[in-house]
Amino acid sequence: MVYSLTDFGSGKRVKTEDNTLVIIKNDFIGDYILFRNFLPYIKQSQKYKNFKIILIGNITWKNVAETLDAEYYDEMIWISFDKLFKDLGYRSRTIKSILSRGFSTLFYPVYSGDPYTELFFISKIQAQEKIKFSPSSLETLTTIEPFNVLIHTSHPDLFEIYRYKEMFELFLDTPITNFEWRTLFSPSHSYQSVPEKPYVVFFPGSSAYLKRWHTSNFAQVANYLIHQYNFTVVLAGSKKDNKHANAIIAGVDVSVQKQLIDLTGKTSLLDLANLIKHSELLVTNDSASIHMAAALDKEAICVFMGENYGRFAPYPKEIYAKGKFICPADVQLLVKDKGEYNTFLSLDYNPNINAISPEAVIAAAEEVLRKKQTTTTV
Repeated sequence: MVYSLTDFGSGKRVKTEDNTLVIIKNDFIGDYILFRNFLPYIKQSQKYKNFKIILIGNITWKNVAETLDAEYYDEMIWISFDKLFKDLGYRSRTIKSILSRGFSTLFYPVYSGDPYTELFFISKIQAQEKIKFSPSSLETLTTIEPFNVLIHTSHPDLFEIYRYKEMFELFLDTPITNFEWRTLFSPSHSYQSVPEKPYVVFFPGSSAYLKRWHTSNFAQVANYLIHQYNFTVVLAGSKKDNKHANAIIAGVDVSVQKQLIDLTGKTSLLDLANLIKHSELLVTNDSASIHMAAALDKEAICVFMGENYGRFAPYPKEIYAKGKFICPADVQLLVKDKGEYNTFLSLDYNPNINAISPEAVIAAAEEVLRKKQTTTTV
């Protein structure tokens, strides 16, 4: 394997650092927004309260973890996991220091797992215990080989927050009675100013193109909200979303283009949270921004495919009641047929997110804004 060229010495025995817990989180921003709510329980636990906690994390959410969660980690190591498996020079530089260390316990709290991370990264790290939270059936595991302790979920159909709750209860041997969102704000951070005029936030990006509602649909919704409410529309996301923002701006009426502000690639994650907090409404794909809105208890509309309905969206009302989640009609029919309060789907096809009409989102926006207006005036 080509990685053997960059991982020279990975098989050499190294000294184990006593009472060390290394947590590996290679997943995306939205996942970390959910995960971080359970961090206090590690330091409070009898099992790990005297351990050195080391995070090996995805560099995409470094801003959040370093600003808000530093008290829960004794050391943070940041990795661009995409580059780790594509750029041999970067891998060589990054992995050398990690492979020179040994740990007491390694914990990989990523339910779905990632074969490259497991086989070509975790397998190289030396730890006395390597723990993975897994489906109840071993046959559904991505891989077993790097781990010597498997914690099995009681049920495959759980909303992700409840899955993390169960994961931490089993990992720490302690019950967690209530879920509470941890703040996304820090007094030490200097936040960017937000528009003075009432505004809505559009987040047209997502981690996969199949999960992105077409920019022409966003443009129709923007046209409506500007003409009907005179809102400013703020376009947010990463630098990669700049092309989506340009397409939305080009798609609205020329007369209102000045009421769109493109902030894609111009805000940190903490600034994005602040932007959402002070908005009238968030309109987004299935992305990190909907999890931020949930943590902030802000009004939002999320358009999502529904291929894993019930895992990340829609949110259970008892956790987040101000969000509206719209999926394609064929998925909604399957949900309706099941007739259950908490429905879970694992579809063997990719629903067409663009089957969701702009009119459906506009209707949801009207409902949210009317309710908000009524609550404000009462």
